[in-house]
Amino acid sequence: MREAPPPAQSIQDELEELGAELRRKALPGERLIETHRRLAEESQERRRRGDLLERIAECLPINIFAKDSAHRYLLVNKNVGKLAGRESDQVIGKTDFDILPAPAARAIRASDERLRARGGMLVEDLVIEAAGSENRHIHVGKTLVRAEETGQEVLIGFSIDITESKRIEQELREKLALIEQQRATIRALSTPIIEVWDRVLTVPVLGAIDGARAGAVMEALLAEVSRRGARFAILDLSGVEAMEAGTAAHLVKLVQAIRLLGAEGILTGVPSSSAKAMVALGLDLGSVMTLASLREGLLYCMKQMRAGAAT
Repeated sequence: MREAPPPAQSIQDELEELGAELRRKALPGERLIETHRRLAEESQERRRRGDLLERIAECLPINIFAKDSAHRYLLVNKNVGKLAGRESDQVIGKTDFDILPAPAARAIRASDERLRARGGMLVEDLVIEAAGSENRHIHVGKTLVRAEETGQEVLIGFSIDITESKRIEQELREKLALIEQQRATIRALSTPIIEVWDRVLTVPVLGAIDGARAGAVMEALLAEVSRRGARFAILDLSGVEAMEAGTAAHLVKLVQAIRLLGAEGILTGVPSSSAKAMVALGLDLGSVMTLASLREGLLYCMKQMRAGAAT
């Protein structure tokens, strides 16, 4: 009578046990070969990664470096060599004072000392004095690490020359300052404050006027009324092309502010559209002197001045 074949799972278990037993009994030479193969693969992978990191360091347009505790370079990329005017391997073992002008070396050494004093990560901009040329602006970032093999403290970092960026930034600042100066001049010309008579100021307002321009007129006119000790200030609106509804309220407030300074504010040549806006806003114009033209405004001031002199 034939016996039934053993289950497939039992056969698989026996094969695994047999393989484990063979591995336990493997010859030392075979284990050595396997270990050597594994280590060779790991070494090849480390070399591959190292080559990739080196290519990155050499291709980036920045200076990459490492220094020991005595400020000697342990590692540099080719950009550091170019900065020093020599090959990269000629920089190794040197300090900044060996490869750079003294002013530049002092600035870099001071930066390194700041990092060693505070620890952590240091990111700052340095101004490097350059003999016979413009100063260079350098953006640097650096930190301290501990070498695993020797336990030595190593300073690693990078630097980028940002001189051109700083130059462009300064030019932009100067252009913005010039534009602002031109705007102030245009504002002054667009709303000139003229002393047409002793202690009588007039402001001929031309073109469109909005809230911002009305605010500028108010600030400038009040300053002049106070400085000159004016008795009358005439705002002539006959040249106004357009006026926002809210701007009319600004003008009424301006007249009231002039009164607080001891002078009288007068509106002349108010356009019909502005008059409608003032009425629509319900502004109190009862205390505001309004006249048809600048001529009438000047005549009014002369009469008031003469009447004051007579009394």
